[in-house]
Amino acid sequence: MTFKIDAKKLRKIFLQYWDLTALAFVLLFGALSVRTIFRPGILPGWDNPEHLVCSYFTAKYFYPNILGWDPYNNFGWVFNQYYNPGAYILVATIHNLFLGTIDINTAYKLGFLLTYLLPGFAAYWLVKSLSGNKLGAVLAAFLCIVVMPQESEWFDAGLKQMYIVGMWPQRLGIGLALLALALMTYTIRSKGLKWSLLLSATASLTAFTLLSHPMMGIGLALLLVLFGLNFSLRNLYASFIETRKLFQKIAEKLRPLYTLILVGSLALGFTAFWTIPLLETNTTYHSLPTITWRTGPWAFMEVFGSLDPLLITLLSLGVVISTISAETQQDKVLAIILAASGILMVLLCLASPYDGYMGMRLIYASLTFFLAALIVPEHAPLLLASGAFALIFLATGPETYTFQLLWLKVDLTKIIPFSKSLGFSKFAGLARYLMLTISALGFAIPLEKIYTNIKGLKGGTAQISYLLLGLSILILLNFYATPHIQLTDFNYPISELHLKLDEDFPGTVYLQKVIAWVGSNTTDNTYIFYQDTLTKLGDWNNLPVSHYFYLSSWITRKPQVGAGFGTRYITHPLANTESDLLFGQPIGWYEAHPEKLYKILEELGISYLVVFDPRLIVAMKMRRDLFKLQTRIGQFYIFKTKKEFNIVTIEDGKIEQVTFEPNKITIKYTANKDTTIKIRQVKYPGWTARLDASKAEIEEYYPDIPSIIAVMGGVVMNYKVPFMQIKAPAGSHTIILEYNRITIGNTIFLCTLIVTILLNIIMYYNAKRREKERKQSQKE
Repeated sequence: MTFKIDAKKLRKIFLQYWDLTALAFVLLFGALSVRTIFRPGILPGWDNPEHLVCSYFTAKYFYPNILGWDPYNNFGWVFNQYYNPGAYILVATIHNLFLGTIDINTAYKLGFLLTYLLPGFAAYWLVKSLSGNKLGAVLAAFLCIVVMPQESEWFDAGLKQMYIVGMWPQRLGIGLALLALALMTYTIRSKGLKWSLLLSATASLTAFTLLSHPMMGIGLALLLVLFGLNFSLRNLYASFIETRKLFQKIAEKLRPLYTLILVGSLALGFTAFWTIPLLETNTTYHSLPTITWRTGPWAFMEVFGSLDPLLITLLSLGVVISTISAETQQDKVLAIILAASGILMVLLCLASPYDGYMGMRLIYASLTFFLAALIVPEHAPLLLASGAFALIFLATGPETYTFQLLWLKVDLTKIIPFSKSLGFSKFAGLARYLMLTISALGFAIPLEKIYTNIKGLKGGTAQISYLLLGLSILILLNFYATPHIQLTDFNYPISELHLKLDEDFPGTVYLQKVIAWVGSNTTDNTYIFYQDTLTKLGDWNNLPVSHYFYLSSWITRKPQVGAGFGTRYITHPLANTESDLLFGQPIGWYEAHPEKLYKILEELGISYLVVFDPRLIVAMKMRRDLFKLQTRIGQFYIFKTKKEFNIVTIEDGKIEQVTFEPNKITIKYTANKDTTIKIRQVKYPGWTARLDASKAEIEEYYPDIPSIIAVMGGVVMNYKVPFMQIKAPAGSHTIILEYNRITIGNTIFLCTLIVTILLNIIMYYNAKRREKERKQSQKE
């Protein structure tokens, strides 16, 4: 038996699917650029240790029920409720798919890698779904993966942000959002079972986007609305032009609109288990004036600053080509007027960003691009531009939400939901990736037209034309591949190592020794306080710029405070230690009054302090009646309070044993008379308590700490943290506190899941019935 290769068939397959081969090479190029993260060690940059810890606890204890209680950090807090559950679900899923054969650190790195590649993969499908341009789709994938010199580690959600700052959940949200937009486009064009399956996938991705990064979820919602409206209005406009009848077969023309409504409804249902408890607790437990991501008009400048002149030129070219693609002279004139006025507004924003009219101009630009996209066949660049400038408007924040329109003062903060709580400038990242896709189309559409024209040529002219065409593509690829290779580890070990792990820093050994000492020498019923190393110690001291000590809670299973977890959670002023503020007070205040620090430690149940600030070290050494130096490891000093301060205390009696576990606290005590037990963990909805076999009531009390608290971004007056206390009867008893947060959102989620499954079952049997009827009609 001989095996023959049909060259013609292979050539036909390649020509038909060459773009998928090119996409695979782009993704491989990206993967090889970050392969060095799989060396021994952890990703140390800024928030990465915190994400690793959260991923571990999600995989180990909170999967698939992700809303659990972490008793080891921040005086206890609800896991996955306020930040980035999507990223932790991804890592936990990878870990479980491998059946525990890989450790959580490897699973985390795989999640990091997939997140890095995802926007490229998603941008390919988005461009292909909107325009069908294969070259544009591949170039969009390439531009969304390469690292650019002007890329910001704070706002652009690129590899720099992922590695240096550790904010990779935003990039995950961006990738999911782009993929959801692509699926939405395919859904609108589909019918029957394919429609229902794509509808379900789009809704699921939309829900996962919201869980991965709330700002990206909100941004995606805006884009879905723009897409749905645009497709519906395009149908109506095209029908009117052809038949002069606007409402003929109106249901079919409005198909994108009801698809949009169904996607939104299902997505809200899928996330109800998370959003409903979030909305119920956000004001009380998550309303501190920190980390607002509020940069005003500067966010607009940042987006354009992240694009080099070539990308801006291609972006402009894409919009222009889209505008002039109108088929009739009337449509072309109208499209040019609309697009030109939108471009003028953008130029005015660039020329005068702080004159108070940026918000109005960005809304106008988004609207005009949206309207122009209705009347041109090559609508993708204009529609994407409309979405991009709508997102940039959101990114500029409340500073631009209020403006003067003739004699009227417009205040959009009154109609934008949660406008005071949004992470405004985060929307700029998603806008940037839409602009990258437009730039890809700005390059690809003209080349596709040129390629079509030269296909009719023959001989040397054709060969030279093809050569020049290919050369132009290679020049563009090389223009962005070269700096990417220089800024990543694609050429490692020939070139410099860029993606260093914790093991690559000589000082990391001291951090690890501190954590090991804490694990071996401290008790379970007390907090360990860590002064965060992030802003004070870094690579200039042979240490990673990192919240590295946050790893202690994972490694030691000892409750800790500090290590700089930058949230807006209610205990943020007490847990944040990354600046000159500790427990919401200046370090200088403790230097002058060490006894004040001692009193706060007593109220909060903290006995051990790991510090490196010379002011704190000197102050505690001077007060040997309050603090005792336990050991010194490198530049870190570990002190213990003279009296051990416990997390769980009893007023008249003895605490025999305390066990802290995720979702559970077990207390064994003995008391000669009725008394009160205090638990220095946040009293949060979802806790229940049992005293032996009977139900016990959980009360709240407030620790005696300063009520005026300084935080980054302001001062909090009348600051209170509700801790728990339980009335305890005399005798020897066991109290078990369990956390299980159940809301109506859980029921809504289950109902939505059932409805989605039933919808697909119905569509499946409907498709089978139609196929059977078709076959019978053919026989007849």
